[in-house]
Amino acid sequence: MIQTFLTSLEPDPYQLLAEISRHVTDDMLGEISRADYGSDSEKHLAALIRLRDTGTFVEPLHWYPCEVLELTRNGVSGGLSPGEADERAIRSNWIVAFASASLLQALRPPWEYSSSAPPSFDLIQLLQGLHGLPIDLTSPALRLVASLMLDSDLEGNDVDVIYYGVGLLWLALHNMPPPPDRDLVQLCEWIVRRESELYEQHPTHFDRWLIRIIGTSAPPSAWESLGTELLSLDLGSHQRQLQEWVKLIGSELAGDSVS
Repeated sequence: MIQTFLTSLEPDPYQLLAEISRHVTDDMLGEISRADYGSDSEKHLAALIRLRDTGTFVEPLHWYPCEVLELTRNGVSGGLSPGEADERAIRSNWIVAFASASLLQALRPPWEYSSSAPPSFDLIQLLQGLHGLPIDLTSPALRLVASLMLDSDLEGNDVDVIYYGVGLLWLALHNMPPPPDRDLVQLCEWIVRRESELYEQHPTHFDRWLIRIIGTSAPPSAWESLGTELLSLDLGSHQRQLQEWVKLIGSELAGDSVS
C-alpha cells in the first residue's frame, strides 16, 4: 500500500518551514509585508515574524499574513548584473520557498486556509524555490509532501493529490539515499492510475496529461518544466522498470508523449 511507503518517509509537516525560517531575515519579511502596495505592512510584518519564529499563524489568518504570502510566492528577480543577479536570485528563492511552505502548512488544522490558487501551484513554486537555494532541503521537503498526501484522500476526487505524488517522486529521486526502487515504482503506478481515473470523472478541454484534470488553467504550466527535468535525470543506478515509469511521467507532463 502506498500509505505504508508514505509513512516510511517519516512525514513531518513542520520541519521544512522551520529549516527555511532559519535563513529568512527581518529584511526579507519586510519585503514580503509590503507586497500589497505597502497596505497594512506593519500588521503583515508582525504576523510574518510570528510565523517565522514560532511556525504559527495569527488568528484569523485569512488576511494577515496570507495575503502577502500569496503575492510573493511567485516572485522572480531580473534586470541585474551577473553578481547582483545571483545574490538577488538566492534572496528571491528564500522568499518564494518561505511563502510557499507557509501556505502549504496553512492547509492543516487548525488553520485550514483556502488559498486563491490550488495547493499544486504552491507546491511547484516551492520546488522551484528550493531548487535555487544554496543548501539542500530535499529531505524535509520530502517529509512535508508525504504528510500532505497522508492528510489527503488518496483514492478520492482531490486532483491536487496527484500533483503531490509527482512532487514526491521528484524529491525522492533527489534524496540521498533515495527510497527503494520498488516503492518508487509503486508510487509511479499510483500516479498514472489515479490521473486516468480522475480524468474520466472530470474531463476538460485541455487534452494534456495531469494538467487536464485541473480545468482552471491552460498550458503552459510550471509543471511542464518539471516534466522536462524528470526526463533529464540520470537514473542509471535505478532499476529499468523505474526508469521507464519516470520517462513516461516526465514525457507526458512535458507534453511530449512517449510512443
